Amino acid sequence: MACSSKTVPCCLLMAAVIASIGLNPAVAADVEKSTVVELNDYDVIIAGGSTAAFAAAIAAAESGARTALLEPTDWVGGQLTSSGVPAVDEAWHTIKAKAPDTQSYSVAKVARDPANITPSFHALMKGLENPADCWVSRFCYCPDSFVRQLAPLEKKVSDKLTVYLDTVVKNVEMSADGKRIVSITAIERKPKPGVLHKGYDRLPSQDLADWYSPQDSTRFSKRVLRFGSVAGAKRAPVFIEATEWGEILALADAPYLQGVESTDGGLAGDDRTGQATVYCFVEEFLENPADEPKSNVPLDRMGFATYEGRPDAWNQVWTYRRIRGEGVPAAGDLCLQNWGYSAKVGNGGNDYPFGYLFPSKADAAATRDDWQGGIDVAVLAGAEERALGWHEWFKQNTPEGIDPKQIVLNSSVLGTGHGLAKLPYIRDTRRSIGLDGYVLPMADMVGDSADRTGTKFDDRIALGAYPADIHPIVGREFPKYIYAYHDTLPFYIPFRSLTNEQVENMLVAGKTMAQSFMANSATRLHPTEWSTGTAAGVAAAYMAKTGKTSRQALESIAEVQELVNKMTPIDWTVPKDALHEVTTK
Repeated sequence: MACSSKTVPCCLLMAAVIASIGLNPAVAADVEKSTVVELNDYDVIIAGGSTAAFAAAIAAAESGARTALLEPTDWVGGQLTSSGVPAVDEAWHTIKAKAPDTQSYSVAKVARDPANITPSFHALMKGLENPADCWVSRFCYCPDSFVRQLAPLEKKVSDKLTVYLDTVVKNVEMSADGKRIVSITAIERKPKPGVLHKGYDRLPSQDLADWYSPQDSTRFSKRVLRFGSVAGAKRAPVFIEATEWGEILALADAPYLQGVESTDGGLAGDDRTGQATVYCFVEEFLENPADEPKSNVPLDRMGFATYEGRPDAWNQVWTYRRIRGEGVPAAGDLCLQNWGYSAKVGNGGNDYPFGYLFPSKADAAATRDDWQGGIDVAVLAGAEERALGWHEWFKQNTPEGIDPKQIVLNSSVLGTGHGLAKLPYIRDTRRSIGLDGYVLPMADMVGDSADRTGTKFDDRIALGAYPADIHPIVGREFPKYIYAYHDTLPFYIPFRSLTNEQVENMLVAGKTMAQSFMANSATRLHPTEWSTGTAAGVAAAYMAKTGKTSRQALESIAEVQELVNKMTPIDWTVPKDALHEVTTK
């Protein structure tokens, strides 16, 4: 059969793809039975799934780059949508005055000033329909409606942006010297007729292997997509690593960190000790009791955690992340469940602190020849089980006046049939090591109130503001510095955090940035992810247009900053009312 420039079945390109991927024989045989679609018309290719990924895609396309976004689910937006964290996390804290005749400093007021927020993100927040009466955020909303709010952004740049939904990264082809990504091979799946809920009727732990298989299954039809060099160009496109699981870093064998470092900003540490993951879900308060299938899962170590013993504990948890309703819990309410675990109390909600989602770096590397996400599927399944157990426990412990049968799973607002979010919410992941070994440390994000901001880097490219927020894994020991109080100032993120010291045509954004474990705990929230994604998208478009490497872009940082600043602020504006509570001797 003759080869085509676009679709190439069982021919020379297929052989080249198999050779470049380095698949094991069994998987290679499956690939040979598939059809490879060659996609060589993009300037910027974003491996996504995160909030940062979507922001990067919009920014790259608005900057004029022909852009492809590879989204593992059928919803763009990451934690805003598919991971089910629809309560926008904004800075809430104040740096207290420590000396006489000094002022306390409201980081919250600085962070929430529109001058300091990416305009596209601020417009989305203002456009939220009927934010719920939750108490964790100013913005609690239904994820399905927010997906619809993102659609106009995508449509506006549809001439430059193509989004490949339900598409996961299978492998990365590197240049011979390991300095450039040549291509990414991905698997796109389409649910077959009769498969319910667009393929989200089964939990991810049950379907993940199928997602990453190139072969058609009883549930999905597949396409093997190869994203490579722009036709006629002498250089490869620019790639952005903005996955939730740091997959490009692992597949490219690029230098990266995982887990907690022995010292903040250092490169040595424990790659099996990190943050807990959580599977979010939505409960509905029915007017009339109704039966629902009961999950046969353990209900041990369930409880209200730090709210244990409070007479209003159930009500407080219900309204914490409520996405529809107001006042006291009542029929018609929708409650998003994302409740923590307390090791001190010995119980908690759907947070899963009993295992780390990521295997060791060595174990992950051993799976490259048949990549399936590079995660510990047993931990993924444990998190799913924990979520279903928390739903059962929580409804069994309703206060007087509420029939447990009035509390049921509502899967429609999360777009699944199983009732949980499409993917788990993770708090830390694989993180790049930047140019010259750079890693953003927490030390550059904290200080006295008089400092006003963290370190003002010459190559600053994005803004962030949130205190360190860590959900530890039970049974793992963290270094002592982790337990210090870490209220951040409004901080800067340098361009170096968006780079990798080895791969010159790749940028990173969101949780995969070059940053320490502690820094990640403060940058992983929605507004900062959007800011860093926007910066990465603009910078990638600049690199694609000029042919510059990441190091050359750093050397031309003033040009990059000028472009980025048109889409997202790179300098803090401090409002006068952020300073208050003058102390005296």
